Amino acid sequence: MLGVWPLHGVAGSWGGIATGIFGQSFAGGLGGVSFKAQCAGTFAAIIFALVCGSVVYSLLKNTVGLRLTEEQELRGADLSIHNINANPEADIR
Repeated sequence: MLGVWPLHGVAGSWGGIATGIFGQSFAGGLGGVSFKAQCAGTFAAIIFALVCGSVVYSLLKNTVGLRLTEEQELRGADLSIHNINANPEADIR
């Protein structure tokens, strides 16, 4: 799923849950943070992102398509879509 899930999904989820853990007064925090509320909010955000992502991907798949043609696959996405080489410094020389 692109590179979005490892950075924003996992790190953001850990941040939400960690706030519920380390925000407690027994863990050195100021207190007033509900671990259950942080977990519920984190999991609600994950579900929301999965649903919205599925809707967007299915709309794209059914309208413009997600796959390259076979010829474009053989050329590669860099050349087919972006019209750049993998090593652009070779074009400069």
